[in-house]
Amino acid sequence: MVTMNESELGRVLLTHRGVQWIIGTKDDPYALLVRAAGDDPHRLGELIRERGPLYRSSAEAWVTAHHEIAAAALADPRLSVRHPDADAPAAQDEGEQREPMPWEVPALREILPFEGAFLTAGRADCERVRELLEPLLGAKAMEPLRPVAERALHRALAGAGSGFDLRTEVAEPFAAAIVRELLGVPEEDHARFATLCRGAAGLLDATVCSPHLRTARELIASVEGMRSLIAGLIAQRREEPGDDLVSALLAATGEDEVRSVCTLLALVGTELSATLFCDAVAELLDRPAQWRALCEDPQLAAAVVEETLRHAPPVRLVPLYAVEDLELAGTPVPAGGQVVVAVEAAGRDSAVHAEPAAFDPARERTAEPLVFAGGLPTSLPAPTARFLAEAGLRALAAEAPGLRPAGPVLRRLRSGVTGAVIELPVAR
Repeated sequence: MVTMNESELGRVLLTHRGVQWIIGTKDDPYALLVRAAGDDPHRLGELIRERGPLYRSSAEAWVTAHHEIAAAALADPRLSVRHPDADAPAAQDEGEQREPMPWEVPALREILPFEGAFLTAGRADCERVRELLEPLLGAKAMEPLRPVAERALHRALAGAGSGFDLRTEVAEPFAAAIVRELLGVPEEDHARFATLCRGAAGLLDATVCSPHLRTARELIASVEGMRSLIAGLIAQRREEPGDDLVSALLAATGEDEVRSVCTLLALVGTELSATLFCDAVAELLDRPAQWRALCEDPQLAAAVVEETLRHAPPVRLVPLYAVEDLELAGTPVPAGGQVVVAVEAAGRDSAVHAEPAAFDPARERTAEPLVFAGGLPTSLPAPTARFLAEAGLRALAAEAPGLRPAGPVLRRLRSGVTGAVIELPVAR
């Protein structure tokens, strides 16, 4: 991490945004997707696919929206979210260090310290932690939480009026309530936990799209604050183990890793769960017949979630780095080179999915959704996001069958990774 004062960090972030804006003027579809300035992301995904199986973007990345190549890249052990330089030994100082030139700008990964949220963990660490979490967050382990989820959604709906914002008034408090229940957060920390989760909104987006200085500072503070909250929880569980995720992880791995993994589950897991839930509801409300079908048969909820993961996934771009020289889709990629998987666009590849632009929960599943590929940090909150979205859909359909849209869906600016809903006005 590069240590910077407020002015230096602001200048670098502004430079990044300026460069992304300029590159976007060259009609490069990936650069436009990263710029996230109102262009139609679905059309940009099509344009990325038209560029070929793997094309070299002017944003200095190889990009794919082809399902077959995307799946291969996401599964390739030679590609990781962790840049190979992160594990390189520190260079020894030899005399006086050179002053960097004004045009030499560090990468986002070097200036935004998100390693404490496990976002830059390598494949081996992610796979090992995923194995630890599997018996703790699998379908069988999560099922006892279903009544808790139903009560949490009931409380959120009870506090909303006849017209309300589904994202802020229901999805966010609902997701936060379940994740803090998993972690065993004590009641006196509930409000702080919720505040930190809100402050971390956009954490994944900031790994690709340079945020404003104020947003960056809030993200950094939220990560540090959640790590502090989890550290206190770890200290309590060391003295008095409980029936919670923190206690279970402490029995299996070290405190530093427990703190980082639980910070990821709290901050990223809560946002991905709320985003997946909101996108699923938005798709259904746009198609009243499908919403009525869910209300009549709650068993359809799981299929709705899986179709949302294909059609409108909560992680739409996955940047990876080559840890060694490799070849992908017949294209040489040097060590350190970036390969970006356009997950949402690949999920709409007609070579794999019939009528890919249609939202059809009843469609035959010809491939697993790419969004939560193993070996990546975002695979760790996947069971929680799936469970919360499905449980939330079931409970919402039972409690508010007359739900209908009450205004346009608004999405966060510069959210090229998540495309996160920030407002979803509904009425009942």
